[in-house]
Amino acid sequence: MSKQTITSHVFMSHEYKKDYSGKEWVPDLWPARVDDRDDRIYIGPQEVTIEVPDDFNPVPQQMAALEKEKAEALAAYQKSVADINERLSKLLAITNEVEA
Repeated sequence: MSKQTITSHVFMSHEYKKDYSGKEWVPDLWPARVDDRDDRIYIGPQEVTIEVPDDFNPVPQQMAALEKEKAEALAAYQKSVADINERLSKLLAITNEVEA
């Protein structure tokens, strides 16, 4: 395992409990410092050490994500073509009406 250290910014956020029985203050890590709000208060920066497996290989997950994105794009394309075909059919039906 290789170790990587990053700086994270710690906030306390006022969030609903898991059972939604009320709110509580819980730690929240952000990659950057943002402004305080009434429900999010900045505590300070903190070094976080991450252990990355030696055999880490992002390629299979990247490929799966791209395949999913491709399938979504194909579905959107097919829907768009179907919508255009429907509009064309309606226009053709209007122009091919038989007069009595």
